[in-house]
Amino acid sequence: MIRIPAAALALVLFAIPWTIAPMKPVAVAGGVALALAGVGIGGFWRAPLVASACVFLIEHAGALWLARAPVGVGGAVAFGLALLLLFASIELGRGGRRASVDARVLRSQLATWLGFTTATLGATLLGLSLAGGLAASIPFTAAPFLASLAVLGVVFALAVIVKTPARR
Repeated sequence: MIRIPAAALALVLFAIPWTIAPMKPVAVAGGVALALAGVGIGGFWRAPLVASACVFLIEHAGALWLARAPVGVGGAVAFGLALLLLFASIELGRGGRRASVDARVLRSQLATWLGFTTATLGATLLGLSLAGGLAASIPFTAAPFLASLAVLGVVFALAVIVKTPARR
């Protein structure tokens, strides 16, 4: 049952770059990624799924490069969320393999995904609105230093998250 959303997410990952640049190289890379994703989804195997994610990322970057399209926040967020939810659905399938799962579990998982997606989109829109207002007030020469500080803050936050033990 969890294979259906995973397959739909793999198709979304194929479609996003294809809409940016409907060209043969993009279709070929997307086909390879879909084949690898199909193997990973069918057997709940991580290795082909990680390989397909790498090919999907290469396909997306290649489509942006071939079309000389600017990177849009909406497309990037949709692509990232689809990739994240693809991995989450496969992990859910791996964890629940040969287990009796009723509809309440699936509804709970879908509600969690919907909440996470809504929160991510809201945070992205809030960040964009704040960044637009701040960008005008930052001198051009200070921008690289502020970007470096922001990256350092993100890496620090991720390190804290990884090092903090999960409390149950």
